[in-house]
Amino acid sequence: MANKKQQISYGKHSIDENDVQAVCSVLRSDWLTQGPKGREFEEALVEYCGAKYCIAVCNGTAALHLSCLALGVGPGDIGLTSPITFMASANCIAYCGAKPAFADIDPETLCLSIREVEAYCRKHSPPKVVIPVDFAGVPADLPKLKELSVKYGFKVIEDAAHAIGSTYTYEGKEYTCGSCAHTDLAIFSFHPVKTITTGEGGAVLTNDSDLAYKIRCLANHGIERDPSRFVSGDTASSHLPTANSWYHEMQHLGYNYRITDIQSALGLSQLKRLGEFKERRKQIVRCYNEGFQVLTEKGILELPPWPTNTDPCFHLYVLRVRNEKEDCRYKVFTELQKQGIYPQVHYIPVHLQPYYQQHFEYKLGDFPYAESYYKKALSLPLYPTMDNDQIDYVIDSVRKTLS
Repeated sequence: MANKKQQISYGKHSIDENDVQAVCSVLRSDWLTQGPKGREFEEALVEYCGAKYCIAVCNGTAALHLSCLALGVGPGDIGLTSPITFMASANCIAYCGAKPAFADIDPETLCLSIREVEAYCRKHSPPKVVIPVDFAGVPADLPKLKELSVKYGFKVIEDAAHAIGSTYTYEGKEYTCGSCAHTDLAIFSFHPVKTITTGEGGAVLTNDSDLAYKIRCLANHGIERDPSRFVSGDTASSHLPTANSWYHEMQHLGYNYRITDIQSALGLSQLKRLGEFKERRKQIVRCYNEGFQVLTEKGILELPPWPTNTDPCFHLYVLRVRNEKEDCRYKVFTELQKQGIYPQVHYIPVHLQPYYQQHFEYKLGDFPYAESYYKKALSLPLYPTMDNDQIDYVIDSVRKTLS
């Protein structure tokens, strides 16, 4: 049987007894969904991030979709995002009947390039929405995007699926990813490989009460139960005196994107450990950086970005193998697997996926920085329950493969 060192995946959740008890308490309660835990989780996220409103939903993809819908993204519109992301960052635009477009990444941060976003706006009609991705937990340059949004008239959705717990400093003040201080909306994902998990789950945050209302309604089938918001006055009054208790209106074509109380209880418990998770992830990143320093000095590897004005809660540790030949990265990938280490590649550029090439005519060569990054990228294991022996084992295995 393989030993502990030989079963190391790129990501893994951390569940403790408090998490188990939190879930069990809901299972023993009267509410499995649409109960009090969902609102408690939302309130805790609001308190942590500093945004005014939060709507917890079933996953991060739903959070992105709802955000686009609330901003009125639809046919004839364009949404701009990064080609280096999980496909949901672009798919949410297509779900609304709009065209997903891309701006290349900044090779220094691996996030959406501000220069390329402005170049797009000058060359084309400005997009309806821009979706920057806090890649690997490193915050995108949200203040600069805010300036561009004012100049060109687009809305901004921060895709912070990787970045709960990450912060950035602007003009001497620290901001939390998800605060919406420089964006219209922000989303989180709570998939098991993310920093905190609800199993599956997500959230939308905003400081705009109208957007919050729209998103909550759309996440719940488009149903309105507040009598003060009813639009069919005659129909509502015909059901009195019981209208306030059972009458409701479907005012929009909504979705069942709700989160359960079971998931929310787990999320509440996990959120209490976010500081601990963040610090451990940073410790592992520092160990990796130190362990690979010689290889970086030789020009063999490039370390992940850690911009000076940011304090990331690292979701991924992405090395770049500077030899861009596919067989070099492939050699490292397969040799690590033989050692029981299971790395990953984040991500195949979205514009190179068959659907996007067939439906939107993107092609190889459209976004050279993203494509160059992809040829070199390799995500190593990064999760809080890794012990120091496992970290050393990964470092030694990479060194030996590249020696």
